[in-house]
Amino acid sequence: METSRNISQTILSFLLVSVGMMTTITFGFVPLLNYFETYMTILFALFFWAPFGISCILFGLFKVVDRIKTKELLCFSFIVWGFIVILLNFTYTNVILTLVLVSISAALTGLNVITGANYMSSNIPMNRRGFYAGVYLGIGWGIVAITAFISFLDLHINFWILAISNILVGLISFLLVRSRKVEFEWKQLIVIPRDYNIKKNMIIFWISSLVFSTFLGIIVFLLGTSMRFDESMKSFYLENLRYYFATAESYNLGLINFDFIAVGALNFLLSPIFGKLMDKYGRKPVYFLSNLLIPCCLIFLAFWNMFTFIVISLAIYSVICANYVIIECTVWCDLAPEGKMGQYNGYGWSSMGLGGAVGFLVGYLITTPAFLAQIDLLVVMTIIGLSEISMIPFISMRDSLPPAEEMEWQKKILHIYVIAEGGIVMSDFSFLKWREKKDPLIERKTEEFDPNLFSGGISGVSTMLKEMIDSQQSKLKVIDHEDKKLLFEYGKGFTSVLISSKDLKILRNKLKTLTEEIQNVFSEQIEHWDGDLDKFLPVKTMIKNRFEIN
Repeated sequence: METSRNISQTILSFLLVSVGMMTTITFGFVPLLNYFETYMTILFALFFWAPFGISCILFGLFKVVDRIKTKELLCFSFIVWGFIVILLNFTYTNVILTLVLVSISAALTGLNVITGANYMSSNIPMNRRGFYAGVYLGIGWGIVAITAFISFLDLHINFWILAISNILVGLISFLLVRSRKVEFEWKQLIVIPRDYNIKKNMIIFWISSLVFSTFLGIIVFLLGTSMRFDESMKSFYLENLRYYFATAESYNLGLINFDFIAVGALNFLLSPIFGKLMDKYGRKPVYFLSNLLIPCCLIFLAFWNMFTFIVISLAIYSVICANYVIIECTVWCDLAPEGKMGQYNGYGWSSMGLGGAVGFLVGYLITTPAFLAQIDLLVVMTIIGLSEISMIPFISMRDSLPPAEEMEWQKKILHIYVIAEGGIVMSDFSFLKWREKKDPLIERKTEEFDPNLFSGGISGVSTMLKEMIDSQQSKLKVIDHEDKKLLFEYGKGFTSVLISSKDLKILRNKLKTLTEEIQNVFSEQIEHWDGDLDKFLPVKTMIKNRFEIN
């Protein structure tokens, strides 16, 4: 009963965080754009996206989220955000005050998003991180669709709903944390093996995210400014935009509202699907697919005024958005070293704010009278530019996460032997016994071997093979026996044998490195060995260090 209660409370906390994240960040799209379109000018949305990006950089630079010891205080950022949105219902007659409040809400959005991404990603199993994030974000996308509809019916009611929902998110989250029913913390539960430069990879992901956000900013700006183009303004793009607007009107909806209702509803279904694909195939292929789809979406949206192609463009648009939001919520945590999740999420999410601001500026530029005559050419140039920029980083990009099995390598290793040429065990270590000592509740599923009998058997098999095939290739690299894998590495005068349940790349690399270390340190003792095993006692320490045994 207690376990089921804990699970339900954890699920509730994930739901609260995902709702808070999605409503605060998408507030800068539908509700706020409708607000500025109604009372001011849509270009003022820059006062949300630019401060959002800048605040994320500052939160990352000063490690604000990582340094706060009392994490439950972060729950109040959702509450304060809610009260600011309530105030915006009454300040639209005062432009300066409104823009100040919008900028503060943007900074709080940055804090909310970093907090939510840290909590969700670090408390979800690593090998299911994409799927679970997709499920909870899918629920958030569903809320986006609902609020887009409410925003069209009554903008101020939508503001009240968003504000109250986030106040409740903050209050309930705070009470759960204070009552110790939920641990509001974040850390890497598994040491992620990396064979790449983290900073270089982060820059590549950041550029890709900036491209996506710029694309999103351009689309949203053009949708939000469609009404200011009169019939005398002619271009393929504007004809398509007018058709799109007429389609939205046929459903008694505004263009932005229609767009986000459709995208939110589709992503309610798509987010879990693409989250699962990320877990299976990695972040890089999904990133690559999304960036390939960006120019496709713009082509469909910019040059076709048929309902079929609008549906196709919305579907592609939804796929891109679903992919990128899941990646944003997980990839920065993947890349972050221990204790730096807040910092990396701050730097990472800044790309969305800054990219959105750049997209708005590009959208404004290509729709000014001076450029309007060349708008189709500019759209084509934008498509080509985004496409080329998005492809460049993938030349040297590595995936942020190896396959799930590689990350859980420590659960796969059973025993290691260092065997002299004569078949005598110089050193060995039982990872199974170490795990049982660490956690007595672990059920033993693998029997132990007598080290000397085992080493004698291995030596016998190797000798038989060498006699049958007199070449260097006769050296065993792996033996597959039922549910066990025996991995081999050879030094001068000795052999290292690792028994594991899986043949993993990371285990081969660790075994090879260990063998080289033993060779470098003990080459003279091995060459002139007199049978004294005490000389090789330090090998056990080398094994523990290489296989991260604390």
